[in-house]
Amino acid sequence: MTEATQGLINELSEIIDENKYVILSGATAVGKTYIATAVAENCLRPEYNSQGVLPKGMNAYDSELELITIHPSYSYEDFVSGISIQTENGQVIFRYEDKIFLAALKKANKSWQEKENKKYFLILDDIGRGQISGIMGNILPLIEPHGNSLYKVNVNDEAVWVSPNVYIIATRSTTVDTVEQFNYGFFRHFYEKTIDNDFSYMSDDASGTYTDYDITANAMYYRSRRIVMDNLRHRYQMSASERNKYVIGHGVYKESGTTMIVRYQVIPLLRQYVKDGILDKTARTSIDTLQKLVGGKYSKDISLADVGRIIIRKEGVTSETLRNEGLTHQPLVNLVSRIKEQGLLDDTDIADGIMFNPQVLVRKKAKINKVEREFPVPGYLYVLRKDRDIYTYGTTVDGKGKPKRPRYFYSGNRDDVAVVDGEEYAIASEMQPKEYTRWYEDLDSGSEENERYSSSPNSMMFRILRSYYRALNRHYTSYLTEYPGDSNVERLKAYADQEYRLLVSESRKLHPEVSDEADVNAKANVDFRNVISDLVLFWKNRGETITVGGQTITVEGVYKVDNSKKYEEYSKAMETLGIHQMIMQGPPGTSKTYSAREFLKFIGKSNDSSDILSDAELDSMQIKNYSKDKALSEWKELHPEESPKIAWDIVQFHPSYGYEDFVRGIEVSTVKGKDGGSSSVSYDTVNKILGQMAEAANRPEFKDTKFFLVIDEINRANLATVFGELIYGLEYRGKSVATPYTVEDSNKVVLPDNLYILGTMNTADKSIGGIDYAIRRRFLFFSLLPDKQTIADYRLADCETEDKKSEQLEINGKATKLFERVAELFNSDNLNSEYYKDDVQIGHTYFLVSSEDQLYLRFRYQILPILREYYKDGMFQFDRPDNDNDGWSGLLGCITGDTDVNSDEEKVKSIFAKLIKPE
Repeated sequence: MTEATQGLINELSEIIDENKYVILSGATAVGKTYIATAVAENCLRPEYNSQGVLPKGMNAYDSELELITIHPSYSYEDFVSGISIQTENGQVIFRYEDKIFLAALKKANKSWQEKENKKYFLILDDIGRGQISGIMGNILPLIEPHGNSLYKVNVNDEAVWVSPNVYIIATRSTTVDTVEQFNYGFFRHFYEKTIDNDFSYMSDDASGTYTDYDITANAMYYRSRRIVMDNLRHRYQMSASERNKYVIGHGVYKESGTTMIVRYQVIPLLRQYVKDGILDKTARTSIDTLQKLVGGKYSKDISLADVGRIIIRKEGVTSETLRNEGLTHQPLVNLVSRIKEQGLLDDTDIADGIMFNPQVLVRKKAKINKVEREFPVPGYLYVLRKDRDIYTYGTTVDGKGKPKRPRYFYSGNRDDVAVVDGEEYAIASEMQPKEYTRWYEDLDSGSEENERYSSSPNSMMFRILRSYYRALNRHYTSYLTEYPGDSNVERLKAYADQEYRLLVSESRKLHPEVSDEADVNAKANVDFRNVISDLVLFWKNRGETITVGGQTITVEGVYKVDNSKKYEEYSKAMETLGIHQMIMQGPPGTSKTYSAREFLKFIGKSNDSSDILSDAELDSMQIKNYSKDKALSEWKELHPEESPKIAWDIVQFHPSYGYEDFVRGIEVSTVKGKDGGSSSVSYDTVNKILGQMAEAANRPEFKDTKFFLVIDEINRANLATVFGELIYGLEYRGKSVATPYTVEDSNKVVLPDNLYILGTMNTADKSIGGIDYAIRRRFLFFSLLPDKQTIADYRLADCETEDKKSEQLEINGKATKLFERVAELFNSDNLNSEYYKDDVQIGHTYFLVSSEDQLYLRFRYQILPILREYYKDGMFQFDRPDNDNDGWSGLLGCITGDTDVNSDEEKVKSIFAKLIKPE
C-alpha cells in the first residue's frame, strides 16, 4: 500500500469516525470500493473512538460489514423492508420482512443498548445505478451529518434510529450517468469525498515523465491520461472534474500484465470514447500509436513472454555464488539458474538455446570398459531425470565389482533439478574442475556440435554464455527493427555486444600456459569464473541501471510475442490479470460463436497434448444437469471418479432477458394430482443458469474444473439489470453477495475463481444498447476482425487428393477476390465517418464456400442484403454509379437499388462474375 493510499484511508477514517456517513465519488476504477472496505477495517483501530473508548484489554472494535451493490432494479423493498416472496412446499409465501438495512439497524441498536464495543458498517456500492432516494425512502431523514441524533422514524409501526455505532459508506461513479438526478437534500446527509484519479495511489514513485517506449504501469497510465486530456470534445472540457472523470482510473493499471491490460481493457475503452463522441476523432492517431506499442511482434512485457515452461529450483545465485561453488556440475547450474531468474531471456531461449542445444553439449555415445556404445537417445546439457540411467560414462562398476550409478548426469541434490513442461530434468555432472580447454576460435563461432566424451568447465560455461549473449543480440536487433526509436534498447544492445566481446577477449588471453597439470587447470577454471563474476550486465536485474560515459542504461528484456496463438493468449490474459470474464467482439461473420467453442476446445485439452478437443468431446462436457445427485455431463457419466478439466453451458441474451432469468427467480410449474385429476400450480425459488453454475463450481469435487458460461450476444440485454448485484461478484471473486431470493435457506451467491464468463458481441448492431464504462472495466475485450487468410486456407487441410486441393484453391481464390472487392466499401473514402471499419466490415465466414455456385448464392442472398441495409442506415457515402458496366459499379448499383437484385438475376450473375474475375 502506497503512502498516498494509506494517507487517504487514515483521512477518511477520521471523517467517518466523526461524521458517520460518507460518499466516495470518483471516476471509474479509482478504487472506491477498495477504499471503502479498507476504511471500514481501519476504523476498528482504537484511536477511532467517537462512539466510545475501548476498555482496557481490547485492541480493536468488533464489527459487522454488509456490502450492498445498487443496481437499476434495486428498491426500498430490497433495502429497508417489504413483502418477501418466497416459496414453500410449492406454494408462494408472502411475508413482510426486515431487509438488509433495517435488520442491520436493529442489531446495531441492540448492540448499542447493551454497550458492546462493536461497529456496524454498510457499504452502498454504486449508488448512482439505482433510484437511491426511493431505495432509502423514509429512512433517509435518519441519516444526519453527525449521526448521534436520537431522531427516530416508524417503520412497520416500530420506532428505529441510527445509533452511534452505525457507519454508512456509499460509492458513486462520476463517469457513468446516474439513474436519477441527485438533489441537494440527499447530499446534505452525507460528507462527500472525491477520490482523485492519481497514480500515486498505485506507486510511491509515480511520475508523469516517461520515455516513448516505456511500458510500465506508470507510463501507461499517464500515456492514456494524456490521450484523454488532449482529445476531449469541447463540451467535456468545462471544468477540471468534467475533464478528469473520463481518465481511465489508476486502479486498472497493474505491474503484472500491463500490456495485456492496455490491449484488452484500455484501448477498447478509448476507442469506445471516440465512438461515443467523448473524444475527438483526432484521438485515433494516438490510440493507434498506443496499439502499436503493445501489439507488435516484440514486447518488453515479460508477462507476454514464454516464461511458464521452466522452473529452476535453485534461486538467488549471485556473482559470489559463482566464484565459490566450483565442484562438478555446480557452475553450470548456477549460470542457467541466473539466466532464468534474471528474466532477459524467455523459456524458449533457455530451453532451445542452452538446455537442449547440441552446440552447448550433446552426447550420443560413450566408452564403457573400452567399448563404445551409442545412447538410445542423445543427451544434452539436461536430460529427463527419470531416464538418466541410460547415460553412462566410464566404468559401470566400482572397485569391488558392484554396479555404479551412471556418472554422466547429476542425480543428487534436488535443488539442482529443472522442471520443463512438468517433467524433471537433471544436468550434466561429468564436468571436472581439473579439466580446462585452451581457447580456439570455433568457440566463438558456435557452428559446431559439442560432442565429446568429456568437456571442461570453462568451455561449457563459455558456451552457455555465448548462447545467452547471442539471444540478447538477436532479440534486441529484431525489436529495434520494429521500434527503431528506442534509444535505451539501442544502448543496451551495444552494451551487451561489448560485454560479450570482453568475455571473448578475456577467454583468449586467460592462461595460455595451461597444461595437463591438474592444479594449473583447477586454478584456470577459478580464474574464468572470476571473469564471469566481474561481468556487469549479466548480474544486473531487470529495472536496474548501468552508467556508461555519463549515460544511464536501464536493463530490460524484449520478448517475442506469438500473436498467432490467440486462444493461448486469451487464457493467459485472464489468468495473469485475474479477470475471468471476457467478450469476443467484432462485426458479423467473424466467427465469434465459433471462436468461443474453439477456445473451449483449447482450454479443455489435456496438459500433455497439443491436440484440442473434438466437437464431440466438447459437447460431452456441456452441463446437462446441475443437480447434486446426478452426473453433471455426459463426460462425468463416463468418468464418475474423475473431474473434467472444463464444464460449460451457453445462454443467449435478448432485450427481454432479466435478472430472474439469469441469476435467481421463482419457477412456475404444474404438478399432476395424485388421483390423476387436474394439475396444480407449483412455485419454487430456484437458481437460474448463473446461480446454478456458481453453485456447481463451488462444489469441492469440482475445485480443479474450470466452468465456462458462454453468453451469446451479451450486449443485447441490459447487463446492469441482468447481473444485478452480481456485477460486484465479477470483480470480488469468492465474496458472498446477498440476493433478493433465498434458495436452500441462503440468500447468498458466491462467484468462485473457477467460474469464467465468455461473451460474444456484434459490434455492427446499433439497435441495442452498449455496455457502460463501469461494467466494461470488469471485462476483457478481444477483437475478432475479418481475416482474408482464413478464406485462402479454407478446407485445404481436408482435401484428400492434389486435384481436390487444386480445385479448392481456385474456389478460395475467387472467394478472396470477392472479399477484397467488398472490403473496399469499408475504406475511408466510402464509409461514413460516423462508423468504424473494424465494427462493420462483413467478415470472412460469408466467403467460406466449397463451390462457385455456393459463393454466388452467398453473394446474392446474404452479402448483398446486409450491404443494402448498411446503405439504408447511411453507413456508406459513395456516389450512385453512372453506369454498371464494370463489376465495381455493378456492385454499387446492387447496393443502392439501381439494380433489382430480386428480379434481374442475369445482371446480378454478370456483376458477380466480373467481381471474382482475376486481374
